[in-house]
Amino acid sequence: MPISPLIVPVLLTALGAPPEVPAPIMDAPPPVQAGPESGVSKERMADAIRALPTKRSSWGSDAHAKGLRATEAMLAARLKDLGYTPTLDPIDFIGHRVQDHEEAATRPYNNIIVDLPGTTAKDHVLVLSAHMDAVPAAPGADDDGSGVAVLLEAARLLKDRPMQRSVRLILFNLEENGLVGSRAYTLRIKPDLDAGKEPIVGMISMDMLGFYSDAEGSQQSPLQSVGSSAAPTVGDFVAMAGILRFRPFSQALDRAMKEAEPRLKTVVVDFLPVAPPDLLRSDHAPFIGIGVPAVLLTDTANYRNPNYHKAGDTFETLDMDRLTIAARGVIGGVYRLAGPPGTELIDIAPVGGSARPRGESNPETPVEAKPDARAP
Repeated sequence: MPISPLIVPVLLTALGAPPEVPAPIMDAPPPVQAGPESGVSKERMADAIRALPTKRSSWGSDAHAKGLRATEAMLAARLKDLGYTPTLDPIDFIGHRVQDHEEAATRPYNNIIVDLPGTTAKDHVLVLSAHMDAVPAAPGADDDGSGVAVLLEAARLLKDRPMQRSVRLILFNLEENGLVGSRAYTLRIKPDLDAGKEPIVGMISMDMLGFYSDAEGSQQSPLQSVGSSAAPTVGDFVAMAGILRFRPFSQALDRAMKEAEPRLKTVVVDFLPVAPPDLLRSDHAPFIGIGVPAVLLTDTANYRNPNYHKAGDTFETLDMDRLTIAARGVIGGVYRLAGPPGTELIDIAPVGGSARPRGESNPETPVEAKPDARAP
């Protein structure tokens, strides 16, 4: 015979179990807002890298020059598909040898720029960049297809996401010619920076983020030590290179990246007052030269990747799992520095002031010609 439901509470009480008491009605906690890093897609990044022309250099053959034109068009189209209206920023072709080929001499190459306007601090701009060109000898999967893929993911995941500060995404061109695209860009914005019309509070150059190794001896370094520690010998991290004056920015970015992706391993080199040539290896260098807080994020290129500027720089050599972790850190870190609505903005002012002196470049770190190395 089944027990009557009315007897159950009595039996439970007799056995020492209290009768079930209805829980008090309480307001539900507010839902946790997932950061943009949660949407990073390894598959999308892989597709983006594979889609890049393997010949995309302004110097070399006509095929390379045409491939770079095709790269520009493809990336602009992808940004349009995401709902942006990209700006083509023409570059004077400094250093081009016309006799190499005719294609590059017909019209200028372009940087590609999209803006995500902020809200309460929209006049403060965070710049995130990668470079779209490669060298003639290499397909450029890591250098810098990996950075391009992360930037496209940032464009997708930050779109229509409110942020207090503005974010500017830039695909620089002619980086391999000696930082030509970023030099031209910084020369153009310098008058506005001097006049206080467009204060850039920080710049992040992503240049090679896809090659990793857990083998002892896989990491080399031009520095004998990193702060108080010996230079790393295992290439399992993302390097961040900056200078001492801009340490508030680099340290804040490192913390924000690790908050977004705790699995991300970084080595930060920002303790030197003057950057050595190997730390001025990418598009962050012209920004440092005009006094803008700027860092390089990199897998350290030829100090780790044996395929640097060689035919072996192919998609198959990339560690897509760790590139995905890096992308989550970068995109989530930028979002946190830009300031989600209702949060206190993170202070990233440089040492000695909230902005560089007007009309004055940073005398500590000259912008030098790009050497053939990139390192922590």
